[in-house]
Formats: sequence, structure tokens, C-alpha cells
Amino acid sequence: MLIGEDFTKIRLDLNGLVLLEPNAIVSDLVMAVVSFYIARKLYSKRSSNGFIKYWYYFFLTFGFGALLGSMGHGLFHYLGPQGKFPTWISAILSTYFIEKAMIKSYERRNKKNILGKIAFFKMITVFLLVITVISSAAFDKNHTIGFLPIAINTILGVFISVSVISTVNIKNQTGFKWLVFGVLAMLPSAVIFLMKINLLQWFDKGDLSHVFMTIGVCVYYTGITKIDTEKAPFNPNVESLTTKTR
Repeated sequence: MLIGEDFTKIRLDLNGLVLLEPNAIVSDLVMAVVSFYIARKLYSKRSSNGFIKYWYYFFLTFGFGALLGSMGHGLFHYLGPQGKFPTWISAILSTYFIEKAMIKSYERRNKKNILGKIAFFKMITVFLLVITVISSAAFDKNHTIGFLPIAINTILGVFISVSVISTVNIKNQTGFKWLVFGVLAMLPSAVIFLMKINLLQWFDKGDLSHVFMTIGVCVYYTGITKIDTEKAPFNPNVESLTTKTR
């Protein structure tokens, strides 16, 4: 086990083709396949409700981010840090979509779409911050700092927005508790990545964090399937689960 620093990147030379971090390629591809599968399951329902639509966009962009991430890791020898830029863009977009999904379940209290405007402004701000960081001299010395604004944005956007709004909505539909469980399942991934907790060279911090993230997206999907978008909080005119059980 190695904590606080990273193992040397694993390198494979396949008849002149240099691949780095084959372990990250595999774990990223697994995460991508799971995300695309869930997006496919939501595809036919995406037009029925804004909540489902934005969750669909989240799983789709999350899947593309993981797919592009596998390429960024594997072809790092050729692409360098720039090969990770598409993944970073996908991460910012997927965070925005999950925020929009949760806002759709809170619209009755979202006067003049204030939360939607904040989410959009935050997304643009993060894009500008990332551009500023990758344009600095510090990025040339340590390219990982380019991911820092994205990591902070993900923690604020995914963990806080999903957990807070879901906690409020649980009183109307208990299915929202599964979204909180999804947050809790994903939370260790941030700690593992930021603290650089590496179990093995072939199963490092990235792979371990991907395991928790994959579990998290599966739990999110479970929660979505248990939430009825025809009832409160989406439709205030329909009796809530809590009211029915009294």
C-alpha cells in the first residue's frame, strides 16, 4: 500500500504502441459501460419529465467522460496532460446535469429558477477557472492541479446538491433516500483520490475510486426507479407518500 504518493505508471509496449496505466483503462471502461447501460435504460423515459431527462444526460456524459478517461490514461505517452481535457469537460457537464436533475425535483420552491441560474453560472465559472489553471506556468510543473477546480465543483455539485435536496424530498417520497445512499457510496472516491490511497500498483487510487463511483451510479439508478415523478414533490396537487401513510 502507498499513501500520499503514486506508484510509477505501468507501461506496456505492444509492438511499438505504448500504453500507460492499463489498469485505469479497464476500470474506466467498466464505469463507462455501466453508465451507458443505465442511460440506455432511461432513454425512452427522458422526454416524460425534466428530472429523468437530466439524469439521462448525467449518465450519458458520465459514461463519455469515463470512456475518454480510458483513452487519456492509456495514450498519455502520446497525448500528455492535454489528453485528459475532454474528460475534465465531461466531468463539469455531468455535474451540471445532476444539479439540474435535482433542481427539477425542487421546482415548486425554486422561484424564478434561481437555482438553475446559479448552477449555470457555477458551471461557466469552473470552465474559466480550469482554462486559467491550465494556462499557468504552475500547470506545466504539476498538471494534476488542473483537476482541482473540477474536484471541488464535483463535491459541491454532486454530493451537496443531491444529498440536501434529496433529504428535503424524502418526506414526500422515500425513494429519494436511495440518492442519498448513492452520495454516500461515491463519497469515499473523493477521499481516496485526494489523499492518494493506493492499494497496489495494478489497483491504485484511480481504480479503487472508480469502484466506488460505479457503485454510486448504480445506487443512483436504483433511486430513480423508485421515485414516482407523477407525485409530490414534482406534482404538488397529488397526495404525497407521507400524507397517504398518516
